Amino acid sequence: MPKSAGCLVRDVMTKSVATVQVGADVHELEKMFVDRGIHGAPIVDEHQRLVGVVSQTDLLHWHYELGVDSSSFYESTEVRLGEQADIGTLRVADIRQAKVSEVMSPVTHVIRPEETAGYAASRMMELGVHRLIVIDEERRVVGIVSAMDLLRLVPGSGARV
Repeated sequence: MPKSAGCLVRDVMTKSVATVQVGADVHELEKMFVDRGIHGAPIVDEHQRLVGVVSQTDLLHWHYELGVDSSSFYESTEVRLGEQADIGTLRVADIRQAKVSEVMSPVTHVIRPEETAGYAASRMMELGVHRLIVIDEERRVVGIVSAMDLLRLVPGSGARV
């Protein structure tokens, strides 16, 4: 019987999760990502309830594809990356005034801590994601469970549980 058979999400999730307030400045968020070496973060409201998620990809999309800003400085500034095919033209957005709410995705994939690790794995495969945000009954973030957390449960992988 695999170790994950009776294992619950609460047993394998990361409990110390860096959350970001929905009204935070995007530059603060980027600094946090760089300083802590993280790839994404749950976004919470003033009651600490989950309202969205933001990833490094969301930030890159904001900077390089949308070109959304209130100034005209960057609108005409284009950077051509060599002769590489399919990269195209990049526009860098000036986001001095941007809030996390403008960059985040309101779509989040969640799970409860009392669900099984097997159910978490099937949800990740079904949704095509690498992590699920673990929430309580009031939609407050209590952890994150990643595909790596679940892979550690596979026999022979050096499980921690």
